[in-house]
Amino acid sequence: MSDAHLDSPQQLNSQGQQGNGALSSMEADEKASPLELQLQQRYASSLGQSAGASLDLSGLALAEFPPLEELAERFPRLRQLNVRRNALQALPDGLARAFPQLVALNVAENALETLSASSLGALRHLQKLNVAHNRLQDLPAAVFAGLEALEELDARGNRIETLTVDEADAQLVGQGLRKLQVLLLTDNRLRSITSEAAELLPRLRVLDLSGNPELQEAPERLRRLHERNLLLHSRAKRRELIARALSVRKAVKQSLAIGSPAPPSPKRVK
Repeated sequence: MSDAHLDSPQQLNSQGQQGNGALSSMEADEKASPLELQLQQRYASSLGQSAGASLDLSGLALAEFPPLEELAERFPRLRQLNVRRNALQALPDGLARAFPQLVALNVAENALETLSASSLGALRHLQKLNVAHNRLQDLPAAVFAGLEALEELDARGNRIETLTVDEADAQLVGQGLRKLQVLLLTDNRLRSITSEAAELLPRLRVLDLSGNPELQEAPERLRRLHERNLLLHSRAKRRELIARALSVRKAVKQSLAIGSPAPPSPKRVK
């Protein structure tokens, strides 16, 4: 009868270490908070779906940003970041250092009271910035000085009262807003927009100033642009309603045609 196979002490030790490693991992998962587990799931989803180019951290009730060093290490090629619907009161400094290739940033529906140049100012490839539905009272010129590629800015639903730019601000902004094409300022507290501010927006094509009942002073070019966009929007809305009505009418006709009995065939006269 052959001897039974016995594991060597080294093999037993190795197996024990592997078992301890698995237990440690399980214990770590058990100790992790629900938020930490959600973050890990979002990280894994991003890496699986977009190879780390897009990260969605929306709707997690985040009171502060995850550590930038950790995010930068996990997502060195991040281009789109969504932290919408959280509880952020400020953005961390150094976003540009962490994500130098970022082209789209969505921080809507948080509790931001201000934007700082130290967090956003060096995002030179940023094309879309959504800061809608926060508590912003202004759009500081220093923030936009380095946003040379910015094309769309959504600042709806804030507390912005004025868009003013003095000579120093104009020099500071420089090329920062020269490519901006879409500016949404709906539902703020705007009272005035200076002509100097308008001069910094030579390529602006879409402007929405709706929901600012106290707005009394705005450059003529911006007023015309706003009215033109309202007209185009109303026409598009009207076309959409007409198309929807025609679609419903067609569906009703088809339903009636299917449900109605076939007409009797005429009798032959013998």
